[in-house]
Amino acid sequence: MPQTRSTHELIAKQAGVSIATVDRVLNQRGSVTEEKSRRVVEAAIALGFGKKLPELWHAHKRIELILPKNATPFWASLETAFLKHVASLPRHFILQRTHLKENDPEVWKKAILQPAAPRSALIIAADGGAEMAPILSQVMARGETVVTLTTEVPGLHGHSHSGIDNMAVGRTAGRLMRGLLRKKGVLAILPPHERRVEHSQRIAGFREIVGADYEVQVHPTNDLSHRLSSLVTRLLDQEGVIGIYDTGQNSIEIGETLKRRPDRPIWIAHEKSEVHQKYLRENVLDFVLDQDPEAQAARALFEVISRDQVEGGLSLVQRRPELRIYCRENL
Repeated sequence: MPQTRSTHELIAKQAGVSIATVDRVLNQRGSVTEEKSRRVVEAAIALGFGKKLPELWHAHKRIELILPKNATPFWASLETAFLKHVASLPRHFILQRTHLKENDPEVWKKAILQPAAPRSALIIAADGGAEMAPILSQVMARGETVVTLTTEVPGLHGHSHSGIDNMAVGRTAGRLMRGLLRKKGVLAILPPHERRVEHSQRIAGFREIVGADYEVQVHPTNDLSHRLSSLVTRLLDQEGVIGIYDTGQNSIEIGETLKRRPDRPIWIAHEKSEVHQKYLRENVLDFVLDQDPEAQAARALFEVISRDQVEGGLSLVQRRPELRIYCRENL
């Protein structure tokens, strides 16, 4: 049915709002509260107009993206990817970004269960493990769509996951490491911490491949990059380390230390950052495993809008994020 003044008058009367408000809602011009938008939508549907203009009959829906406060390149790349893909969302979706302090369970619990504004979906890179499952289950029980990033929360069912298989990532690192090693010795894993599930899964996958033939030591760095030089030096001089698997950080301290070593160990790191590309070209770093942040962001948004059963957002990446392997030769 054409959008005539009489149509707007009927909807306005039914919804108890002005004709101007109806016009703003139906043409998505903003400046209308969610409550009034909902009343206009419900009135339009009740009067039988909704089927004629399906893309207009949606109240604004808020997607909250929760990420840790972390300055490493991966998180910056992931957020940049979300900002890029926001333009592909149907107009009635709004993306709200929230950054939370790491290793503070109460802050995360409150943000998850008590959002600052009503939301229809939550995309989250959960800071924790299985203890997050009951909290996120409560969110899903009240009707919100939940999509997890970077790692799947153990024990959480009925949600979508936009990320790679971190156990497979660790196994891949182990397979690459084994292929390059030419002598026996100690292998060192340097995770930023073991609190986040993706790091513990990568460690487990790596051990699965190399643990039977090599001693594997895990040395969490607790995000203290300025201590990495002394740690790496000690591992090489005192522990006889012949291979380093860095499960996730921008490893300038590692790279600069290894550049000075004639006995450089095999080094495998995560994420195709500018720093890691530099070390690949300088033959200081052997392999980089990249978890495709661009596709993770697009896939997460696609999962949300597909649950809403609307058209639009079709330019978003629908494929699953994939593990990408880079070396000096294929940059």
